[in-house]
Amino acid sequence: MRILVVEDDLDFSEALLDHLVRLGHEVKVASNAPQALALVDTFAPDVVFIDIALPIFDGNAVAAGVRDQSTSHPPLVALTSVIDTADGQLFDARIAKPATLADVSRVLSAVLFRFDPASAGREIDEFEDTYT
Repeated sequence: MRILVVEDDLDFSEALLDHLVRLGHEVKVASNAPQALALVDTFAPDVVFIDIALPIFDGNAVAAGVRDQSTSHPPLVALTSVIDTADGQLFDARIAKPATLADVSRVLSAVLFRFDPASAGREIDEFEDTYT
């Protein structure tokens, strides 16, 4: 699965990248809105994780841009320390920061289940196999 992570915190984005790659996903990371929107066209992600507190444009603006320009309409997951700042009409799920890798796997599994029920639970199983 292709996953785009839009996150300006280098430590968190590297941890998320490493985790998702270990689970077998192809992952690209963008640290701001212009990079993210460029990758939406070239990378065509299946899921997008978006930090709400980004420089230049906030995560809500990035989510609106993804919704406007993506023809595949990937599920969007908000990454935020303040849940109320994520626009509920733009995002399919939210992860509260500080987030654990288990939180990420649980939310990814739930999002995948909503959009592709055949993949239900695979993320959790892969997480447990990878980290136990």
